[in-house]
Amino acid sequence: MLNWLAVGVLLVVVTAVVVIKLLARRRAPDPGWFIDSTRAAGALTVIGTMFAVLLAFTIFYALQNYQKARDGGSMEAIAVTELHTVADVLEGHDGTRLHGDLICYSRAVVSDEWPAMRRGESSATVQHWVDAMGRDFAATNPTNARQEAAYSQWFDQQAERRDGRRARAAEAAPSVPVPLWIVLGIGASAILAYMCVQADRRESAVIQAVPIAFVSALVTSALLVVAFLDHPYDDWSGSLQPGQMRVTLSLIDDGHPVPCDRQGDPT
Repeated sequence: MLNWLAVGVLLVVVTAVVVIKLLARRRAPDPGWFIDSTRAAGALTVIGTMFAVLLAFTIFYALQNYQKARDGGSMEAIAVTELHTVADVLEGHDGTRLHGDLICYSRAVVSDEWPAMRRGESSATVQHWVDAMGRDFAATNPTNARQEAAYSQWFDQQAERRDGRRARAAEAAPSVPVPLWIVLGIGASAILAYMCVQADRRESAVIQAVPIAFVSALVTSALLVVAFLDHPYDDWSGSLQPGQMRVTLSLIDDGHPVPCDRQGDPT
């Protein structure tokens, strides 16, 4: 859905600026509004350079946050797999408390928290299973050296799971601040407006339309890329999906009785 919306925005912007440029060309005096075309081109170069630097910085910043969200989800999924292995040692393969908590946690992440992150929120259901894991782990009593080693490893893997969840949840809310969006909007508008007032009726309509069409398409596409990276869980093509957690769930959901339904809601 958002992919088609982005295409629509791109087409509307390009069409609008081309039409405005051609209308300005019809009204432009001969030889144009600028007496010194070299000075006008130099001013456009300065504006374009400043905008390009700011845009590159913003894309790099948003890309870093996107990668943090992706890496956090992967770290969390791996940690849950390891916790399931540790639970085999602590309570035996036929144990139900820790195994069930981990399976329900994974189901809730996939079915509830991922959609919630699209709204910039977290899942109370996932937090419920985090608390349940803490209570059930506190009730375990290691009786041999192997279980004592697994008991210590549980804390390490829980820290990995917690850090991974925090990393992906931190990117649920937009990270690019509104003032930066405003500056980017001003820069893009200034470039396109400056190109429009450089209309020259001595050139053909095609020659006047092609450059501004290319520039407006590039500028708009770049801003859409920033929006995509700043909303990593939205319904874009290439948005982050809980694929790693689904893989983990397929590995650990091996028939243990669980205190939840298929969506991870407590039963």
